[in-house]
Amino acid sequence: MRGLALGDTVAVLLKSLKHSDVEVRRSAAAALESFGAEAKSAVPTLMRSLADPDLTIQVAAARALGRIGPAAVPALLQALGHSAKHVRREAVWALARLGSCAKAAMPALTGALRDCDLRVRLGAAQALGSMGPDAEAAIPSLIEAMHDTNLVFCRLAAQALVRIGLAVLPALQQASQTSDAVVRREALWALKHLQQPIPDLGLDPALVDSGSEASARETHTLKSEPNAKATMQLSLRPKRIRQTVKIPLV
Repeated sequence: MRGLALGDTVAVLLKSLKHSDVEVRRSAAAALESFGAEAKSAVPTLMRSLADPDLTIQVAAARALGRIGPAAVPALLQALGHSAKHVRREAVWALARLGSCAKAAMPALTGALRDCDLRVRLGAAQALGSMGPDAEAAIPSLIEAMHDTNLVFCRLAAQALVRIGLAVLPALQQASQTSDAVVRREALWALKHLQQPIPDLGLDPALVDSGSEASARETHTLKSEPNAKATMQLSLRPKRIRQTVKIPLV
């Protein structure tokens, strides 16, 4: 592609996305990622590529859309409802990078907090947190998310609530009185980080003070709960699928 103007290069890649050779389509989708917002004109074609028969191309298209920026939010919403979890993962992480620029995606992200895939749920919590006060409508869903069986997800939901701001106080204060020890702990953690008074509920201070994922995993093994919630160590960012480069220039 050396020597081609930017517009011509994008045009070639868009044409390649419709090629009959699956390797050509894969490479075109992967190459478009490097253009970022300059590939804005590729959004409609990349949206169609989300329905490509090849999963690798679907994922590459979602990844490319994520690099384009706010102009790709409608397409990322489509990707968030995709049947393939790998595509949904790319969508939530792209929306997390966009922060409040992705405000239109908040209802869909709220729904994604209940996704069957853990990584999608994790990304949705991060994305809502990145919107700050603009995600106020998601407060009830984030409170509900703290009942999840994964402790990292519970903490990410609490962090998202903190980033929303003082509007979360009534919901957090109510959650701090719940009989669920994990929800109570996360609510108290969030209240403390919002610089609110912490009621004395007889909890170990370490349960409130802990801020790291590792500490969350350790301190949540509560003696009072023989069936304490469990979690797992995982990479929150989706792994890149290996791509080859095969782009026809004519």
